[in-house]
Amino acid sequence: MIETLGVAAIGAVLTAAAVQDLKSREIDARIFAAGALPAALLIALNWGSLLYLFSLGVAAALALLMRLLGSGYADSISMALIGAAPPPLPFLPTPFIAVMAGSALLPAHVAYLYLKNRKRPCEMTLAERLTHICVSVEEFRKNPLKYVVGDVRDMERYDPSTLELRDRWIKAKYGLPYVVYLAAGYWVYVAIWLLPK
Repeated sequence: MIETLGVAAIGAVLTAAAVQDLKSREIDARIFAAGALPAALLIALNWGSLLYLFSLGVAAALALLMRLLGSGYADSISMALIGAAPPPLPFLPTPFIAVMAGSALLPAHVAYLYLKNRKRPCEMTLAERLTHICVSVEEFRKNPLKYVVGDVRDMERYDPSTLELRDRWIKAKYGLPYVVYLAAGYWVYVAIWLLPK
């Protein structure tokens, strides 16, 4: 029962982070701080299991790799929280389930971008129509962190206030925040974890 509450609490934290990230592209640190207690509880409850320690290690390695490759801190912290949840299946770490299940959102998002870009004036290749969005400067200025313009290697260093925007329409990278994919995938993990064993 306590373990179930811990698993659900991490899901609630990831969901709150995903909602806030969708709205503003920034997440209040207190949301993730709230995840520390259920994560610590789950670690304490499962510490003796080698499979659990393997899953936790995979999550820690993925979180570090994500940050080193330029993902935002929120993505790495989310991955670490996911790793605190016990794996439901032998030899299938919890982060793998969350990432695989969350990636199911990708085709829907690609279709959304393609349909949105059809009637917009930016010149884009087919690949760009599936991964970028043509946005008006006015729309960009309403929430500049929502769009990424230019070649950005580290999202934590991206500063849209330094951009010189000369055209009425701009081509920007636009995707669902990775935290959204992770939160959705985590709830699939919860459904699997709750299945009778």
